[in-house]
Amino acid sequence: MAKLSYDADRYFFDYLPAAKTEASFRPLMGFRDLDEHYESDELFPLFHERVMDPARDDFRRVVEGLDLDPDSATPWEQLSRSGGGSEGDTLQVTPIPHETAEGWACRTLLSGLRYFEKKSVQTQEGRTNPYSSSDHEKVLASIRPGDHLRLRREIGNSYNPSAVLVFTEDDHVVGYLPDWLARFVGPVLDEEIITAQVDRVNPSRAGWHLRLLVTVASTESFDVALDRLRGGAALQY
Repeated sequence: MAKLSYDADRYFFDYLPAAKTEASFRPLMGFRDLDEHYESDELFPLFHERVMDPARDDFRRVVEGLDLDPDSATPWEQLSRSGGGSEGDTLQVTPIPHETAEGWACRTLLSGLRYFEKKSVQTQEGRTNPYSSSDHEKVLASIRPGDHLRLRREIGNSYNPSAVLVFTEDDHVVGYLPDWLARFVGPVLDEEIITAQVDRVNPSRAGWHLRLLVTVASTESFDVALDRLRGGAALQY
């Protein structure tokens, strides 16, 4: 529950107010003081280690899968787009929604795509059928950038009661919103002011976590949304 920011010159790190009131929260390595305002000319080590090394054989493939140019993508762009996941911990970097003329928008990778080959899910509209591997690939292969998507709450998910499913316009389930984003949009999801659109579709060789990049947008006031995010509930695990 903290904010990492960059102004094209310096990096900044600040804990959100909710970090000080959450009993189970523990300060991150290198950021022990919850009241300190941290600044650096370089990306802080804790986050820099989560940026891909350009010398890696799969660097270009992964960065292109994030819809970035491998020749010019900055560490900041890579980190904010990929989420900065690392084996062995639960630290996740999430892009803060940005203000738009209509309200706000947030670009994100969908989660949990691989699960739908072996499970069905329940929404208010009914229960889905598990895909076969071939049917699943046909659905994913049929999706194009610019396609509109539908967001629906999942019913009966004991692991994540806030889970939000993502469907194509012809009612094929294709993934989940990341957990934090599902919690963030939850309070306004039923007001029908949230939309989603496909930005990029990657082939199966990209891996499940990179298959679909989408933009979630809303006509909700950006200031109202930002206040809700600062409250910390969406970022609690």
